[in-house]
Amino acid sequence: MTAEGKFREAAARVVDLVLTDDCVYLDSLPDAVETAIVTPLAQLGSALRAGTAEELTKSASLFLDCAAFVAPQMPQDLAEAVDDLRAAFRGYASRRISSQVLRSETP
Repeated sequence: MTAEGKFREAAARVVDLVLTDDCVYLDSLPDAVETAIVTPLAQLGSALRAGTAEELTKSASLFLDCAAFVAPQMPQDLAEAVDDLRAAFRGYASRRISSQVLRSETP
């Protein structure tokens, strides 16, 4: 699987875990976690569905920054999903930057 595929899969896992139709998981989160991650996670979900690569990168970065502040309060399954997303994001972002550099150096 490509770095982008791994990244998209990890992002979808976090979005699908928290933002379900019945809101049961979301409602069970500690208030600080819910407050910190809901809006950036919804933005990440939108970028996954219909965003550009740039929007996806920015929304994932924002979500991961917000999630970092409340990580110690997260349930184990969410913390693991966020860690997986962080690792996949690093691989995806580094490949994206490398490809941009190569394109800019091509005459």
